[in-house]
Amino acid sequence: MVSPGLRFPRAWSRFAFALLPLFPLADARGQGGEVAGTMPEDQLPALRAILEAAFERSPLLVEAEFRRAAQEAQVIIADSARLPGVSGQLNYASNDTSISSANSSQSRATGFFYNASVNQALFHWGALKNQAEAARFRLGIEQRKFDVAFRALCVLLRKAYLALIVEKARLHHARESLRLQRAELGVLAERKETGGVSAAVLEGERLRVREAALEAERAEAEFAANRSRFARLAGLAELPEGAVPADIPAPVFSPALAAALTAALLRDGAKGTLDYEIHELAVQEALRRHRIEKVRLLPKFSVGAGVSLENSTDVNGATVNQQGIQRRSVSINAQWNIFDGFATKGATREALASKRFAERTLAARMDEIQRDAQALERSLRLDAEQVEISDIRRGIATEGRKLLADEARLGNVAQGDVDRAQLGILQAEVGTLAARAALLGRWSEFVALAGDDPLFNVLSARHAREK
Repeated sequence: MVSPGLRFPRAWSRFAFALLPLFPLADARGQGGEVAGTMPEDQLPALRAILEAAFERSPLLVEAEFRRAAQEAQVIIADSARLPGVSGQLNYASNDTSISSANSSQSRATGFFYNASVNQALFHWGALKNQAEAARFRLGIEQRKFDVAFRALCVLLRKAYLALIVEKARLHHARESLRLQRAELGVLAERKETGGVSAAVLEGERLRVREAALEAERAEAEFAANRSRFARLAGLAELPEGAVPADIPAPVFSPALAAALTAALLRDGAKGTLDYEIHELAVQEALRRHRIEKVRLLPKFSVGAGVSLENSTDVNGATVNQQGIQRRSVSINAQWNIFDGFATKGATREALASKRFAERTLAARMDEIQRDAQALERSLRLDAEQVEISDIRRGIATEGRKLLADEARLGNVAQGDVDRAQLGILQAEVGTLAARAALLGRWSEFVALAGDDPLFNVLSARHAREK
């Protein structure tokens, strides 16, 4: 039976995006060399290839990249207000004009007519500049959210991959247990034929075997579904059972390194994290919006120039005359919204409230990151202790099986007892794998929160070069 705590989330995309704010990841903090070699992909090389493929093909990152590209377009739109606007019109017309009381007096003008103009914003009290800066801050937020999405995806994939290994071990234990129960059922059926057991006992054992078979089939179906979900999340075509390792090597964990990462995070108040940059950019964007709203009622100045060729009609008595007239103009324009019903006052207050909220959110999030890092460090020490305990239990189970095997060779115990001892070893191995998976998964989350993910640095640098 697959443990509920290790099951892969069914609505994986919704779950993964819900995790994004949980993994605000630190920039390089000088610990990369020490962290290298301690990550799950260092013990499981196949996982590294999966993570690198996910960087290119994961649906979550593709969606984040689309949002970043859309915000890049918004920067161009914001910049356009500071550049000259050029417009023009060209038409070919035939104009006939006559006096209604004297139709014989008629004039016709045929040809091309045009007009062209150029407008340039001159002085808007910094509103256009702040508008462009706000758009760039939003772009910076989206770029960092892409980084956060990738790092969160790495943590999620690492944990899910480790969970699949544990799930495979549980499935192997369930299969072996079912095989042993079926063998014992065969022995029991033979004893029934000789009158050694009653029919009721035999039927009860058959029911237990049937229940065990159902649980094993359910575990196999869940394992296949979880592999499929993992493959979709990583952008893979499939992940066959053979691609999931059967073992997790002993983790490389250093309490001193964990303490150093926590201390580095606490020293600067988590200001070296991507999460800090995101919230700080949000504060700056809110500040620019407040400055824009403050000048809404001030006069805005612009300059313009135009040239045109127009048809002009003159009437003198009973005579009509048409001719083309060329105009040239240069102007300085002022637009002044003097009163807008206190709309500007409301917009300014709303922008100021947004700025204060962004500042409050920044402070609260930094405090939360520091508390989370300390809590994770304490949990890692407990996980390391659990790994040691599980290794001892597996050693005890292995030694116990050896003693039973020796007794079985001497004829003192039945072979069935040895087989059941082997199941005990498998159960102990499941516990060991679960403990190692918990430690490596939490270490990956901790490094993402307070340290420097080596894989992310390599892939993000490559991504920057490609862009």
